Amino acid sequence: MAILYRSHCEALLRFLSRKVGRHEASDLMHETFIRVARAEQGRTVLHNERAFLFQVAANLAVDHNRAQVRQSRLLSPVEIDDLLAVTDEAPGPDRQAQGRLDLQNLAAALRELPPRRAEAFRLSRIEGVSHAYIAARLGVSLRTVEAEVRMALDHCADRLRSSRIPD
Repeated sequence: MAILYRSHCEALLRFLSRKVGRHEASDLMHETFIRVARAEQGRTVLHNERAFLFQVAANLAVDHNRAQVRQSRLLSPVEIDDLLAVTDEAPGPDRQAQGRLDLQNLAAALRELPPRRAEAFRLSRIEGVSHAYIAARLGVSLRTVEAEVRMALDHCADRLRSSRIPD
């Protein structure tokens, strides 16, 4: 084994350095010689010790690179802490309750509007239709649609303000 080590140590180190880098190559070279020694102790007949040595080294390099890829997919402790520190931006129960109440109050405010004003508001703010289309559909001027939508918004805002629960 000593002869095998002395005659192939430098070549094996260069070979592994190209596969995994200089720092890891040294450890893998020593592991290679340990595995070859175990194979010889197990009475494995080696016809070409050099080829076996380099094949073991190549296999170790592949295993090492696979482990590096697996390790790179894992999150570091800092990354895990960063993910756990993300605040939940979902509204709390109080904001959810206020939102439901606001929707009920908005629906009530819309029922109080004259039909044309409610329709102009619904088409504009809920359906997202252009004022020009609403004017043509309702048979009124563009200016009238703008006024109806503005008055509907003002009415709804007033109703929502008056029904709001103080913070």
